[in-house]
Amino acid sequence: MSFRKAVLLLAALVVASTVSAHAQLGVYGMFTVDRLSNQVSSPLPALPDNAANARSNSVDPLGGTGGVYYDFWKLGPVKIGADLRGSILTTRRGAYVNFNSGGARIYSTLGGIRAVFHTPFVPLKPYIQGSAGLGRSDYGLSSTNDVGKIVLYNNFEYEALAGLDIKLLPIVDWRVAELGYGGLDPFGTFSHNYPIKQVSMGFVFHLPF
Repeated sequence: MSFRKAVLLLAALVVASTVSAHAQLGVYGMFTVDRLSNQVSSPLPALPDNAANARSNSVDPLGGTGGVYYDFWKLGPVKIGADLRGSILTTRRGAYVNFNSGGARIYSTLGGIRAVFHTPFVPLKPYIQGSAGLGRSDYGLSSTNDVGKIVLYNNFEYEALAGLDIKLLPIVDWRVAELGYGGLDPFGTFSHNYPIKQVSMGFVFHLPF
């Protein structure tokens, strides 16, 4: 390697490290699995007690979550920021044990506040977060319209989250795990809470802004 190339490589590494140290904006993508439950106590009228209409107590939709965050305030060893995320999760297993073709799904758009904690071991970045927004789902309120299309109902969705990022490269973190607990609460007549348990993992990319 020539001296010139070595100098350019060193300069690039310094710039990348500086960007990482000052980056406040990040984007991430994760693989996510939810567990939706409490179907048995649905507010809908009771169904006949037979195998064909037996209800599942829970379903486990899986899919992807993508989002962006911006850390705007540093308070001692803690950085406070805002987070916006969306997820698309589905499963072939529906609300009824013997009704698999319709499946179950939840499409979420959530905004929240996060707090990242500085640790003695710099590459470790634990965080906590609270998010709320809209969760469109047919779980618990499954139905079809006149043309046989599945109806998705609007729900208030909320989640408390905790996770750990590990620095792999100056601009890339590995999100080892993110654990969440929250719920879906349908708007309107069917006011009933469906608990959500969530596990995610993925990667975070820091942007120079």
